[in-house]
Amino acid sequence: MVGSGALDAISGETHAEKTEQELKQFDSDLSSAGLQNDTKETVYLGGDSELVMDGKLTVNISDGYASNETSIDLKTIVSTDEAGNEFAYQAGGVWRIDNNRAQAVADPNIRYYTEMADGEQVGRLDLSPTTVEGAVGSGEHTVESGTTQEFDLRGDELEYVNYVTVEVSDSAYHNGWYDFLKDEFNATDEANVPGHDCKPATQVTTNIICHEEDQQTVTVVAGVDGETPLANLVDIEPTVYGGLYVSGSDKTVDSPLTVTAYDDHQSTQNVTNDLLLADYENYDLQNHANIDGIPVVNGELGSKGNPTISQIGYGVSVDPGPQGRPFEEDNAYWLDAHEQALATELSSSYTSIDSINDEIDTLLDEYLRSDSTAGGSVTAGIYEGLENDGNSISTLDSSDGNIHVGVEDDLELSGVDVYGDNQTSFYVDGNVDVSNVEIHPDDRASSLWIYATNDSTVTVDGDFQGVIYAPGANVQIDGGTTIDGAIVAGNDIGIEDNVNINFDRSLRTDTPFSDGDEDLLFEYGESRPPIDATFILDSSGSMGPHNTYGGTYTPQNEIRITGNDWELIPDEIDEAFRNTHTESFFGDWIQHDIEVKNTTTGETEILTYQEDYAHPSNWDKVRVLDRTCIGPYCNERGDLGFYSHSGNDPTGERVNATTNFIDLMNESEGDRAGVYEFDTDGNTLHHLDGDLDAARENVVGNAYGGTNMGSGLEKALDDYDSRGKDGQERISILLSDGKNSGNGDSVMDTQVDRAKNDNVTLYTVGLHGDAGDSIPEGKLTDWAEETGGEYYSAEDPGELYDLFEKIAKEEIEIDSEVQVEISVTHERTTTSGYAVNVAEQTVEIDS
Repeated sequence: MVGSGALDAISGETHAEKTEQELKQFDSDLSSAGLQNDTKETVYLGGDSELVMDGKLTVNISDGYASNETSIDLKTIVSTDEAGNEFAYQAGGVWRIDNNRAQAVADPNIRYYTEMADGEQVGRLDLSPTTVEGAVGSGEHTVESGTTQEFDLRGDELEYVNYVTVEVSDSAYHNGWYDFLKDEFNATDEANVPGHDCKPATQVTTNIICHEEDQQTVTVVAGVDGETPLANLVDIEPTVYGGLYVSGSDKTVDSPLTVTAYDDHQSTQNVTNDLLLADYENYDLQNHANIDGIPVVNGELGSKGNPTISQIGYGVSVDPGPQGRPFEEDNAYWLDAHEQALATELSSSYTSIDSINDEIDTLLDEYLRSDSTAGGSVTAGIYEGLENDGNSISTLDSSDGNIHVGVEDDLELSGVDVYGDNQTSFYVDGNVDVSNVEIHPDDRASSLWIYATNDSTVTVDGDFQGVIYAPGANVQIDGGTTIDGAIVAGNDIGIEDNVNINFDRSLRTDTPFSDGDEDLLFEYGESRPPIDATFILDSSGSMGPHNTYGGTYTPQNEIRITGNDWELIPDEIDEAFRNTHTESFFGDWIQHDIEVKNTTTGETEILTYQEDYAHPSNWDKVRVLDRTCIGPYCNERGDLGFYSHSGNDPTGERVNATTNFIDLMNESEGDRAGVYEFDTDGNTLHHLDGDLDAARENVVGNAYGGTNMGSGLEKALDDYDSRGKDGQERISILLSDGKNSGNGDSVMDTQVDRAKNDNVTLYTVGLHGDAGDSIPEGKLTDWAEETGGEYYSAEDPGELYDLFEKIAKEEIEIDSEVQVEISVTHERTTTSGYAVNVAEQTVEIDS
């Protein structure tokens, strides 16, 4: 009896394997059959098969507020073999049923994956289930193409996809769907994600799966392109030209007004003059109009006396007035008798900024519906109205997510502190009155946006940080007020004396200038001379992977890998590693290149012998690239040497800092660059010339040998002597993570004297770290100051980017007060068209 039972089991499993294979072959035949025309193909179904309806597959996409969905009926072929084993063909997958629990033995046609888009990891979904129509039985069948229906879930309403929900409901195979979807979407059970479920609010940061076994339903929610600003969802596309935009018909200005701009969300960082946009038919300056900035008038810029403009003014046309006269250039004029107000004509008008009445009405009517009102300390969420219908808000904290507040009446914010890394937005259909509003911990104006209709009057009667975007609204700003951010409004009904608009440059979305107009900023004023910049980077061994207990190149340990097949980086390696393989092979020393790969992004990098390094946090697979053969004997080995210390700059931040500096230079202005490194000796990576792209490509972060700063500086000075050009400003940036070896200080003294004689300004940067010697800050300071430069200290490599950029902006931008950086930094994008791809493939079958 036992033997008979065993034989039955073996027989049953044999039948099961046969039926499983037949259904897999059936799936393969459907995929490969020529079904693009009206021809019929032959396929085979074993066992006793029938076509049944088994629930629905539903796909829903959402922008966090609105959503669209479609459902596909799960028509399923169920096959039962002679041994009673049950299998199913559903949604392009093959399912086996054991003890009433389904398992996918061939996956359905659903793929969820991630990719890089604009520097961020985003989700993508391809879903194309196969639906079978017709009659089935046992044996040979004919199939022919039916229809292919592609579902445009985005339609006209959804430009963004925050997340997607995939649900399989009322399916006998729900257990198998749960296992498959959890694995495919890398999802976490809802019970393990506190505070979240499969009906999210506005944001999905972790893919979640829910399984309702009694309902035979499985739901998975997965992120796509992430949270979208609510303003974008209803087509509020902010146009921000500069710090202040006002519009109207006629205006006479007779008071001082300052419009400046700042960088890096620090209101005192790299402050330079910026744009005052006056969208007026006539904008006239009186005697006491002292414009510290650049007025750009979308009509006629006129003069009624002797105004002052710190740089230059623009108008579609210019009326120099009774005290003015033509400048020596065409289309340029002095607006005053004292030559303190220069103006020129724009080549063309710029686009006026439209009001946002309809968009705010849509937000208030359709999106901003909530049981919560905003008052006191306001945190992430959606709010409808204000508590007590008055000024009750003390704190706005977006640390846990965006804040959206709809206000159908007036908004008053006074003495309010703004915190958090996200955005707070007010949508107002009444008047706006703000005073003493401050953003912490810096001056990141994009933290707070106040949108209002053109029926509003905007009053600023105390310092304000943030953005007021109310094109068409009246604006009044009390005297002595400072605004860090931007104001976009309508008619200037009273901007009083000594108002300072300090524009956060990161807000700029568009420029009112053509290229020719922008060039006039420099043509009519003093501009900086072209720059010869040289970069002298430390390549001593302590910069890269480093063994504090042995020589620079002596790894703490080595792990051997072989062959050209990808393999996982061994778990033992948890620090930076190099390719350290070298060996004698039949009398010849060989060194093989090694390649590492990030399987998430698909990025690869080749590690050559000892000169390159990698970190396991950035890569997860590795292989040997080269193979050396002598006769029948071949060697394809490599060694991963890892170190007791990752080094002072293991991720090459000095490379990023240098290439960013070069990006800020201007080849058309005559700027040139050279790149050098030093360890025990100096080495030229790129000779001084005007090919900035090539210079950028030649910046590397090597790490070997000792420290001899003077040898690197010597290479740069040699290029100044042999390749230097008259009229170029000469600057050098030297980075070191430790003190000189041997007599390196005396070599450096000699080269610093030489730099001073050659009019080279030397900036020195000391990078602190654990792997190298202490920084000789006194000497680095003295060497820099002897040439008129400065010393900068970096506690970790992450600070190098900002330090190098600070030097760049001092040399490239601040030297010329007439320069204004006009760049578009806030362009609006939408979710890519292939983010969610849903189609149903139908085939006709006949037994």
